[in-house]
Amino acid sequence: MIEQPALRCINFNEVLIASIDEAVTTLLSRQVADALYSHLERVHSVSKLEIPNRLDVLSTTLEQTFGHQGSKTISKAIAKRFYTTLELDLSLSSSGTLIDYIDLAKKMKLQDKGTQI
Repeated sequence: MIEQPALRCINFNEVLIASIDEAVTTLLSRQVADALYSHLERVHSVSKLEIPNRLDVLSTTLEQTFGHQGSKTISKAIAKRFYTTLELDLSLSSSGTLIDYIDLAKKMKLQDKGTQI
């Protein structure tokens, strides 16, 4: 009997939330991460669990709070953690956005045979 490799099931939302949390906490602090989540919930009605489906709101909030360069730095740190967890190679570009990086990761994983999302 030939054994088939086990399918790897990836919950992108959980990995993305963890990547956001780790990156913001590492770069800034736990208090800043908690304040960011509180702001998203209070001002934009976006809970922490909804962030993966509302990356546009997260990106806008990061830009308004930390400025263009600060938001790019945070976004790249999030993307790096996300790609590392998914065991993907990340090629950063000066014009890449968090949404671009996440969309590309999803496409790459869907092409990876044996992976379910």
